[in-house]
Amino acid sequence: MQLTRSLVGARLCVALLLLIGAAPLAARDVSGLFNATVAIKDRSPAERSRASAAALTQVLIKLTGNRRIASDGRASALQGRASTLLLQYAYDNAPDGSLTLNAHFDEQVLSRELEERGIVAWSKQRPDTVVFVIADDAQGRQLVGGDAPGKLGEVLKRKADARALPLLLPLLDIEETSQLNVAHDWQTLSNSAVALATRYAAAAVLVGYLQQGEGQTWDVRWRLDVDGETSEWTQQAVQDDASMEEGIDALGDALAQRYAAQDVVPTNEALSLSVVGVNSAVDYARLSNYLGSLDTLSQLFLRRVDNQRVVFEATARGGRAALTQSIGFGRVLAPLANQADTYELLP
Repeated sequence: MQLTRSLVGARLCVALLLLIGAAPLAARDVSGLFNATVAIKDRSPAERSRASAAALTQVLIKLTGNRRIASDGRASALQGRASTLLLQYAYDNAPDGSLTLNAHFDEQVLSRELEERGIVAWSKQRPDTVVFVIADDAQGRQLVGGDAPGKLGEVLKRKADARALPLLLPLLDIEETSQLNVAHDWQTLSNSAVALATRYAAAAVLVGYLQQGEGQTWDVRWRLDVDGETSEWTQQAVQDDASMEEGIDALGDALAQRYAAQDVVPTNEALSLSVVGVNSAVDYARLSNYLGSLDTLSQLFLRRVDNQRVVFEATARGGRAALTQSIGFGRVLAPLANQADTYELLP
């Protein structure tokens, strides 16, 4: 991202720019979007080519939020030359001793390929989801979370990583444990979990309730709350960990449909971005680092600094709505009411 200064406030800007990089990023970014690990039979070029295509499919799912992206004709054309899109790769051994290929695709090249094909990449700033999972079997009730999330918690986190979804598991302190253990009907249980989730300030809440039925099958109920909207669904699974994967897939589909704008052609929009509450060089450094981390900003030019207000000329990739959404996930800036494109820097 390019950053320039106007002559207005130049002396102050010089002092501020010296501190860029001093403050940590606060945006909730997803990492590893261009990386994937897949099983591979051997180190032959033909097998590497096959594994590269499989790895590219995983990366495209993470980038777009669309787990059916491989069937999209615009994307399938990339599969045949996935090896040429690699920045680097390495062979490794899985815990069971099998061979894997760790693929890292070239971010700039792949992003350009997607843009040329009109494929919208979801921003790396993505909403947190807090997940409550409660499982009842013959041994009693299991709550997933805390310091030892167990097998189900590990499956949740692994699947969330594969879908590039930021995931939070509950702390399971005394209050959470007591409320979830005394609730036995679905309505009370799900309402209690959603109420407890407010402490995590996440954009989405996913509640899963597993009951072991006959023949070792599981009856599963899910509830997803996003931005005040609630959806519920049921499923049956032979294995409890399989139900966790299906739940995360449903979560990923729902979030992508809401936030990834897969059916919208990507556009750029120029706007003037103002931020108030910038009281020091340290504040400015933190703000600059944060804005520089937003992949919804393709250009950012410092226009002026005055009266604790910083004004940028910006180009928003995906338009104003995409930028507003990304900033909303970061918890660094808060929009000011009745002032378009104006934000306050949070402490």
